[in-house]
Amino acid sequence: MPMQPNRFCIAGVLAVALIAAGCSSDDSSSGSTSTQTTSASVSATQSNSATTTSSAPASSPAAAGALDDPTCMDIGFAKDNLMVATSGDKARANADTLEKYSPPDPVKAAIEHFVTTVGAQPTDADLDANRNAITDWLKQICPNLK
Repeated sequence: MPMQPNRFCIAGVLAVALIAAGCSSDDSSSGSTSTQTTSASVSATQSNSATTTSSAPASSPAAAGALDDPTCMDIGFAKDNLMVATSGDKARANADTLEKYSPPDPVKAAIEHFVTTVGAQPTDADLDANRNAITDWLKQICPNLK
């Protein structure tokens, strides 16, 4: 029975990766998405004993080039969680995760906008512009995110 929790953990990581890949893609091609999902799942399961954290590197990640896939997944989830935040504390925590990666000033302003509005609100006139600012920045530092 000691292997049972490990199997559930692997299945859970795989399910989350598949859901994230399906929710983050606007195009209908699934070939590259499934390849990225598989490699992200393998990376996540290989580091099963180590907790994946989003600690900021010593230099600016954007200046150093693209970030690794696990870090990009963490950042992508932080952006998604910021959009669906249901409290100011949750919005602030996800904004802090994004701000560790030194976004440019317009992106910082967009992140703070969603902290102030407590997530993406359908009646927000600035929703699309702010969401696009964050998404475009994420695509620059994490080209594999869609």
